[in-house]
Amino acid sequence: MKETTTTAEKEKVDCSYSEYRIGLTTYRVKISFNSDTDESLEDIINRLIAREIEKSA
Repeated sequence: MKETTTTAEKEKVDCSYSEYRIGLTTYRVKISFNSDTDESLEDIINRLIAREIEKSA
């Protein structure tokens, strides 16, 4: 018997959620990463920091 994984099951594995409260509103933010990328998390963070520095200069 062949096992199949549904999209909902894949989302559970590939992402997580963070909750942020601003005033009386709670925001639930889905965080997901592309597993096919060659970039590490450190590379992504460094790229984002460099982009912010360029904006502020």
